Amino acid sequence: MQDAWSSREAWVYECLCCETTWDEVLEVRHFGDGHGNEAVIYERNGQPCTTPWTDCLCPKCQSRNVKAWAASRKANELPPARDGNDVAMVFHLRRIHAW
Repeated sequence: MQDAWSSREAWVYECLCCETTWDEVLEVRHFGDGHGNEAVIYERNGQPCTTPWTDCLCPKCQSRNVKAWAASRKANELPPARDGNDVAMVFHLRRIHAW
């Protein structure tokens, strides 16, 4: 038996060439096979499309140099900075040679 459900996702796009921004709402269809596997199909205007973060084209300058993110996250929003007292994180970063 297959499980199926739908949701709507809003995505924001920004062209890195001409700085145009726009947003789109996509219908997302999820299909589960009952064994823990899931398939996801994105639809734009009722037609299947690629995932929102691939194959984007700027409507103004036709550039493919486009950045996409889910609308729940703002463009310049950064995660909160750590205060530097997290010793475990410091040792982890040193261990992977990232500090």
